[in-house]
Amino acid sequence: MNNHITVMLLDAVSALEVKPSKWYIDGTFGRGGHTQKILEAGGKVIAFDFDQDAINYGNEKFHSEIENGNLILIRENFSNIADVVLDLQKNNQVTKIDGILFDFGTSTQQLTSQERGFSFEGNGPLDMRMDQRLGVQAKDLLAIIPEKQLSELFRDMGGEHDAYRIAKAIKKSETPISTTKQLADLILKVKGKRSGKIHPATKVFQALRIAVNTELDNITGMLPQALNIIQDGGKIVTIAFHEGEDRIVKHTFKSWESRNLGFNTSKKPINPSQEELINNQRARSAKMRVFIKGSNEQK
Repeated sequence: MNNHITVMLLDAVSALEVKPSKWYIDGTFGRGGHTQKILEAGGKVIAFDFDQDAINYGNEKFHSEIENGNLILIRENFSNIADVVLDLQKNNQVTKIDGILFDFGTSTQQLTSQERGFSFEGNGPLDMRMDQRLGVQAKDLLAIIPEKQLSELFRDMGGEHDAYRIAKAIKKSETPISTTKQLADLILKVKGKRSGKIHPATKVFQALRIAVNTELDNITGMLPQALNIIQDGGKIVTIAFHEGEDRIVKHTFKSWESRNLGFNTSKKPINPSQEELINNQRARSAKMRVFIKGSNEQK
């Protein structure tokens, strides 16, 4: 299994300016990289993840922190963040929230999992559900979505230039596409041989993963909740890897700023350092944004 390297780990936690014994939210727990750094800085964490594998890993790795009441690990989509936090506050389990961190990336363990259907290497079921409780799998989308809409999905959510040709080939396939190898082989046939480091199926797989897990809709619904549950002066830190994710955050933060609800710490997104890019290729598309709640006079 490949070891997951948390992208912009120090940058993101530094941006939160963690204060001892204050509560922070890690909205995308994954392998717990950001959570661990917040705990090491003296903060307390409510961590969300809807992947049962991530929850099992977290319960084992952070057993003592959970026992000591410094970490609350929740199996839930961050789109329900407000309800969960308000319940915890009502039950006096947590106090005010000083900052929230969202890393919209997918863990290496998920991306390389043949059994989960995220990987175009090997041969597994075309699933791609991050939350195994969801009903619709990637193979279902290929079967039920018409060719035109399928082409738009690959183009808009994956940036795939050959979206139309791939969608057409999927719909013309004599047998239903139900495994990762079937789909990867079909894309290779449409696009030709692999060139460079990026696999030809990368963008289509990304688009399907985003669609299956309604990732963009979840971000849109989550951001207003995040603003409501942090106190004045609290920070919302986001790390996006996809243009659609970053666009939602950018426009939302800009809208909040225009309404005097707070301010961005920088006009442009913060990118990974050259050193990090050398050590972690997955960081190349990362964009971090930081929003501070409160009136612009606090600048």
